[in-house]
Amino acid sequence: MAETEVVGVPANQKVERVLKTVRNETFAQKAEALKPKLHEWVDHPLSVVEFQPDPEAFFKCTPVRTHTIEELSTLSYGKGDEVILDFGSHRVGYLSFHVGVEGVNVDAPARLRLTFGEIPYDVTENLHPCETWISTSWLPDEVINVDWLPTDVDMPRRYSFRYLKIEVIDTSPKYKVRFLDIKVRAVSAISPLVAAGVPKLEGNDDELIGIDRISQVTLRDCMQTVFEDGPRRDRRVWLGDLRLQALANYCTFKDYDLVKRCLYLFAALPREDGSLPACLFEKPKLSPASDYIVDYDSLFGPIVYDYAVASGDLETAVELWPTILGSMKIALAHLDENGRFTSDAAAGWKFLDWSDGLETDAGMHGLVLFCCKEINRLATLIGKPVPFAEVVSKMIVGASSFYDDSLGVFVSGPARQVSWSSQAWLGLAGAMDPQICLKAITTAMADPKAVKPLTPYAYHHVAESLARNGGDEQCLRLMREYWGGMVRAGADTFWECFDAEDSRRSPYGDCHNNSYCHAWSCTPSYLLRVVLKDFLAGT
Repeated sequence: MAETEVVGVPANQKVERVLKTVRNETFAQKAEALKPKLHEWVDHPLSVVEFQPDPEAFFKCTPVRTHTIEELSTLSYGKGDEVILDFGSHRVGYLSFHVGVEGVNVDAPARLRLTFGEIPYDVTENLHPCETWISTSWLPDEVINVDWLPTDVDMPRRYSFRYLKIEVIDTSPKYKVRFLDIKVRAVSAISPLVAAGVPKLEGNDDELIGIDRISQVTLRDCMQTVFEDGPRRDRRVWLGDLRLQALANYCTFKDYDLVKRCLYLFAALPREDGSLPACLFEKPKLSPASDYIVDYDSLFGPIVYDYAVASGDLETAVELWPTILGSMKIALAHLDENGRFTSDAAAGWKFLDWSDGLETDAGMHGLVLFCCKEINRLATLIGKPVPFAEVVSKMIVGASSFYDDSLGVFVSGPARQVSWSSQAWLGLAGAMDPQICLKAITTAMADPKAVKPLTPYAYHHVAESLARNGGDEQCLRLMREYWGGMVRAGADTFWECFDAEDSRRSPYGDCHNNSYCHAWSCTPSYLLRVVLKDFLAGT
């Protein structure tokens, strides 16, 4: 075993040792055979803009059109000049443009800085300096030197953006530049035809229709050769994100092969203890990341179950059955003799959310119980012996130890912390009667001292848990407040994190390294089209 340490990251993410990966070449080959050929289409910017900031909302800026794209070709720019272009909606792809010239002669290179913005402040504020423990090499800007003019420029990297700012750092006193034929070759596993063919959300509620549409755009732009967590950052598939993306995909684009590919990719990279990486790399070769998250590992089985039910492909579920059982070993090692989840039982990163100070034992108890139940259902579906019947019985009893009857909520840790995430996962697991679970969630939500979620990942589980326990109205209200709040703040794809009370809040220190098209935020389509379908039909 090799020893290693990651410097500058939170303590629970530091890697103390790296276990051997036991690569399954058969699964790797099956995943490679399912690699999609990406669809491509060309988009051009719609206008040249300036922004009028809203003093009441940091994220919301109003773009003011200053020139049409046709007028852009007549404008020239010299040292210190800049131009901001609006493509009208979010795109993932490859930028190209033509640099023209006006002047006596080109006696020095044109040095340009290109900044790609998912939201307005990406292009209205300086990205540097950026105080964050996430590498600043993810910041979406490039400095290029163009030696010979006029010429075509093809940017080799893939970008995720709606806005493009071009700054002329320098030319020479003898010439200025012009920008023509600016375009992006957009890419996605989902073609424009398939995206346009998703049936419109039923009903006449414009707010919900808008939330559903933005959810689909978010998902489409994250669907590349894998279900990426974010096309801007980190550009790779994470198990927890994959589960939510797959659920949204089944009720919209129905690309079952991309889900199957991702399942095989993870199954190709188990460690010697059976655990699966929380995320993996496709390039330069298939390999696991050093991140191992107990809850993400446990969710592999439920992802396979959801896939089998949605696609009808039971053969793949049978093939992945041994991998599923191996992926549960770490989580089950955290159970004490009474079937109660405890962090003291074994090491490992427990995530649930980026909430500051979140105590995870109660939420993890609910998550592991949920996973065991889902895997038992899968076993019945594919004709395997139910593996966790006894575990589920013990964990149901153990769940009661987290419940504080006097407060009407589930508590966690020595300080008996109350958090939304604890209630959400114990509610999703059906740890107690639905009425008790619903009351616990709503009580925590009404408690100003309770630990709130930070990410759409955690908000999804709160919203779904509300609905699964009879709180359809509360679920819908939360969706309007949270995802609707992003829409009101100017989102045209949903974000990695959002706190309406603190727009600068970020789990990474500086919010410039947030991702503003992020996979785990795409689930309103699933909530609206599946979870709340009957409720909405009756309203």
